[in-house]
Amino acid sequence: MLLPNLGSGVRVMVACGGLLAAAYAQTAPPAAKNPLTRNPQAVRAGRGLYLERCAVCHGQDAAGSMAASLVRSRTVMRGSDAALFQVISKGFPGTQMPPQTDLEPRKIWQIVAYLHSLARPGLQPPLPGDAAAGRKVFAGAGCAGCHQVEGKGGFLGPPLDSIAARKTSDRIRNDVLEPDAEIAEGYRAAAVVTRGGGRIEGILKNEDTFSVQILTPGGRFHMLDRREIAELQKPAQSAMPRDYRGRLSGEQLQNLLAYLDRLRDPYIPIPRGFRNY
Repeated sequence: MLLPNLGSGVRVMVACGGLLAAAYAQTAPPAAKNPLTRNPQAVRAGRGLYLERCAVCHGQDAAGSMAASLVRSRTVMRGSDAALFQVISKGFPGTQMPPQTDLEPRKIWQIVAYLHSLARPGLQPPLPGDAAAGRKVFAGAGCAGCHQVEGKGGFLGPPLDSIAARKTSDRIRNDVLEPDAEIAEGYRAAAVVTRGGGRIEGILKNEDTFSVQILTPGGRFHMLDRREIAELQKPAQSAMPRDYRGRLSGEQLQNLLAYLDRLRDPYIPIPRGFRNY
């Protein structure tokens, strides 16, 4: 664009500025948020692009190889969508990570969606299944007797509010089918035999050098002095039933997982006031 009232030097600067702006517009993110977040097709396409362009350095599962792990990267785990878009499109100056200038924005967003599905459980694509039917399976299988959802349920197992924002779909499935593989801290079954011959069974909430704290199924909390304890039993097995693989059909299991997958709220709001502040 020519400006007749300005000198030639200014005209060159204006022209160069326009070229730089146009070049930046080609790599700048078209939106602050990824429009393809949790899109199953986009995540699959992003995985293909990742394996083609990124896996040689960052590993097949993005856990790191010649270059850093992306599933533990601060940019991937906590950074904004736009920041990760810019890193992929422009690379890291001064490093061996090249810019992906030949990729159109949609394909870069697909890679962003895939990486976020790995590093942020709450951004995985929705699991298939009937969540409403899964809620009934949850109630019918007795899960609510030990686990709370939306503030309702038992207390002997970890609360499941926002579980899909904290754990991947695969980990939730393993927790249901293989409960002994990983027992949450504060929810291990335990039994105490006192020196007086009494026995207390429940969940081991805490222990230290001097005391042991047990929560019984009836809701009573016992803080026991170790000098009173003759034996502390801590079985390796979870208190959760281990037969859901046989008790639930494939359809019931999938519906249950779909229901748990919908529990993605990052927190349960609690009204604050003078009584609970």
